[in-house]
Amino acid sequence: MTFKKLLLCLLTIFTVILYASFILASHSVLPTSLKFVDPTTSQSFTLTPPSTGASYTLTPPIIPQDDGNAIVFTSSGDLGAVTPITTPKTITVNATVNYRKLNIGKTYSGNIVLKNTADSTDTLNLPVSFIGSFCKQGEKGTDLEITKIRIDNEDGDDDEWTPLDKIEIKVEVSNNANERVKEVFVELGLFDSQGKNVIKDMDDLDDEEVDLGSIKDSDEETAVFTFTVPADFETDNYKLTAKAFSKDAGEENLCTAKSSDLEDTFFQVISGEREEDEEKHVIVNNIKVSPETAQCGERVQVSGEVVNIGDADYENQVRVNLFNQELGIKLEKVIREDFDQGDSQVFDFEFLIPKIAEKIYTLEFSTDYDYDEDDNTYDISSEERFTGIVKVQGNCEEEVKSVKISAELDVETPEAVAGKRVIINAKLENTGSSQTVYTVSVVGNEEWSDIVSIDPQVVSLAPGESKEVVIVLGVNPDAQGDKELTVKTSFNGQTTEQKVALPVLLKPGQELTPFVENIRGNWFIYLIIVVNVILIIAIILVIRSMVSPRPL
Repeated sequence: MTFKKLLLCLLTIFTVILYASFILASHSVLPTSLKFVDPTTSQSFTLTPPSTGASYTLTPPIIPQDDGNAIVFTSSGDLGAVTPITTPKTITVNATVNYRKLNIGKTYSGNIVLKNTADSTDTLNLPVSFIGSFCKQGEKGTDLEITKIRIDNEDGDDDEWTPLDKIEIKVEVSNNANERVKEVFVELGLFDSQGKNVIKDMDDLDDEEVDLGSIKDSDEETAVFTFTVPADFETDNYKLTAKAFSKDAGEENLCTAKSSDLEDTFFQVISGEREEDEEKHVIVNNIKVSPETAQCGERVQVSGEVVNIGDADYENQVRVNLFNQELGIKLEKVIREDFDQGDSQVFDFEFLIPKIAEKIYTLEFSTDYDYDEDDNTYDISSEERFTGIVKVQGNCEEEVKSVKISAELDVETPEAVAGKRVIINAKLENTGSSQTVYTVSVVGNEEWSDIVSIDPQVVSLAPGESKEVVIVLGVNPDAQGDKELTVKTSFNGQTTEQKVALPVLLKPGQELTPFVENIRGNWFIYLIIVVNVILIIAIILVIRSMVSPRPL
């Protein structure tokens, strides 16, 4: 046997011995963690020793409740020590815990440490956790079941909320009993990382508790909660939970706060995030217009709330702008104070409705912030435009939009001649009652001319105002006779047309053109004819000279 083979054999034997010693020395526990959920006070696990047997010490964790008192642990037998065992042993851990002193949504945890008394380095940690129930006395009864929980964020991810997001939560409750369950209520909870229920801080939430009334056996009802995430909603990990209970039977007798629809059965983790895009930090919210329907000549009050939903603070001042071109509005309001995260401030504007068309007008808001004192400017403007509406109706002049069109040849081209340009002066007069923008075009001339230019093509006219539009056409060389074109104006979805008759004259001497063109195209034939005529005349002259008597 070579040295290399001998070495390989020894390594193999050593590996087998090492593996066997590991198997003999290893121990395990099942389950690998203990979870106490209100109102549970005892849990069991099975300890499996190595095949050689072993003795263990069990050291309980120190887990304080919110009142400062630690949870007390005992076990079947002595929790401090386990007598030597060679086969799996089931150990029951009892906990003296006051679940009322545990915040809902907050996890209280530690480790039971199992240590081999013969080898202090041979230890195993068994995680232990306590979760308080949203039900006052923990899970009670089985008649009610939360079968579905649906979270819908209209403005983003369902489990990521930012300030001013619109949230809808639907909780479906089923009656598993064989009889009607009366006075069923569903209550919603939202707990921050400190265990505080902040559901009442949500804006526009009618009530955190919804009355479903009675639920028939084997039937279900759904509670719907809608609210707006507040502007000062902080970056944190929240736990959303719900409970269904019967006030008729008593919450202490019939209550459930778990659902398979929830991420952790008892709660859904909600990530609270403030807006990171700096151009979306300061926004306008809660826009109100009074009156919503206003007459011409009436004053309108507009109020709203400017809010910092971002993750940055802004010093000195911010500005809110209100704009509508048709109403002639261009207003601004400066809020002269620091604007930190979650800050909000109410603002108001007032303006007069002018004599204008009766319709709905959009009021557009924007914000400017990150004020620079040195140059009196704002470094950031809101990316979004925030809108409200006002309806104008009553005491307004009826808006009329119309136009009168006339046309004549320019003195420079008093006649339209084939092959040349002709200039037409079209006059537009606004015969309506409001400023109107007209777009001018020419149609119906395609067969006999081309459009060279229309200047100007777009005309804005006040009531009674008129303006000339110069139309230049290139007349086709073969055009002749009476022609027609149409001057057309388009405005506010309407059109007005004016037909123009135009006789086209031929160029001087152009009447011979067909005959000359015929000769040019058939010159050889005409040449033969001329030669033949000459020959005939010559023959006639020869014959005549031959038959004439000669003088004596």
